[in-house]
Amino acid sequence: MSGIRHAGGRRRACAILIGATLLPLAAWSQGPANPITLIVPFPAGGPTDAVARSVAQHMSETLGQTLIVTNRPGAGGSIGSSAVAHAAPDGLTLLVGTAALMTNPYLYKLNFDPMKDLQAIALLAKTPVFIWVDSRSPFRSLPDLLAALKANPGKFNYSSSAPTTLAHLGSLRLLDEAGVKATHINYKGSAQATTDFLGGVFSIYFEVGQPLAPHLAAGKVRPLAVLADKRSPLMPDVPSITEFGLPAINAEPFMVLLAPHGTPAALIQRLNEHAHRALQAPSVRGKLGALYFEVDEGGQPAGVQDWLRAQSSQWGDVIAKHGLKAE
Repeated sequence: MSGIRHAGGRRRACAILIGATLLPLAAWSQGPANPITLIVPFPAGGPTDAVARSVAQHMSETLGQTLIVTNRPGAGGSIGSSAVAHAAPDGLTLLVGTAALMTNPYLYKLNFDPMKDLQAIALLAKTPVFIWVDSRSPFRSLPDLLAALKANPGKFNYSSSAPTTLAHLGSLRLLDEAGVKATHINYKGSAQATTDFLGGVFSIYFEVGQPLAPHLAAGKVRPLAVLADKRSPLMPDVPSITEFGLPAINAEPFMVLLAPHGTPAALIQRLNEHAHRALQAPSVRGKLGALYFEVDEGGQPAGVQDWLRAQSSQWGDVIAKHGLKAE
């Protein structure tokens, strides 16, 4: 009798465990009755919001389940990200995260750990950082620029879209690797930085393509190189820094689809598959391309998680080396 009672207890325990595992799957599979909230941790109207809405629209169609994009801005993206990190792991609350998730832990005191409390679904897009000069600049190539910086340590001013962005961190790595110095001018965003760059306030600009695309078309600016290990399909005529003997830096602001840690693997995989479909859709690719994003193929969840971990380590090292603080 004792053995029978123990066997019955084990069966009940297994049933409870299986039931607990299947609860989120059951809730998620009910379709439109349970819409998915997709949190964008930045204001509406920005590039992260635009990418999220484009991907969400297509995923809603293929999943047969509505994705509602909700903006939760604040604290460099940490407020919205925290909301997802602490949400139920049922696949009904997701996040479009950016590179800020990998740098914020080194700059702010957060109430969550991005690498432990969030898990990757798919990498959505990247946008490379280019090194820009005015079209009237005497520097025709990256070696020209680096030679001038070496001969005049700290005398040239440069900027990026904002402190501690990947454009800024990538610039610091490049200067370190090249053994040269320049003075960074801080801005709070690309709008004013771009205006001042065009106005000649500083002569070297580390920035993604989108803010400068119309000025490139007008012949006002010139990209010398891309901070990546290969040329970008967005500007295939612009050389990679590796072509000049420098190590790959790959400063590429990115967007990634994430879920709370503990979300069942079956849900993660299903969402990954539908994110892949969205990224292959011409309408989505066209939208992202117009924003100067390279459309990623999504990647597999485990691989994307490993890539995020490497990103966190790389940029954390730069922040620590240069003693950077939150502005």
